[in-house]
Amino acid sequence: MGNNNEVLETETDSLAALSPEEAVAAIVFVATFADGEVTEEEIDVFNDILSNLELYENYSDAEMQAMVDKFADIYDTDGIEALFNLAIESISEDWVETAFEAAVEVVILDGIIPCAAEGFISNLQQALGIDDQVAQEIINDLMVV
Repeated sequence: MGNNNEVLETETDSLAALSPEEAVAAIVFVATFADGEVTEEEIDVFNDILSNLELYENYSDAEMQAMVDKFADIYDTDGIEALFNLAIESISEDWVETAFEAAVEVVILDGIIPCAAEGFISNLQQALGIDDQVAQEIINDLMVV
């Protein structure tokens, strides 16, 4: 992802639009890039999270794949920062904490948040407008698991 400060500063150049449901998944997708490299473990966690979120229980495998393909197209065309910003613009207030929790779950490795992903988590919290106490509770709950 490079410099995490870029995430909030990049304009959304993509003509694509995301539904509020897609925005949640897009944030989780972006989280797989948080430390600069996507690992097989992060991909597995991404897939597990989406398949277990009630939000997507009525999505078929084809619909899920089409959504991921859409994210990949935006990433390839406009970059990860544009996808992040588009997701932030599109997310419903009802799903902000769900998206944050799912993104944190992707970046936690062995019970810790890697240094390379700390800036992403901080930027995500700020972009979603999540209170420090709420964010810390979510992170603490996931660190215990």
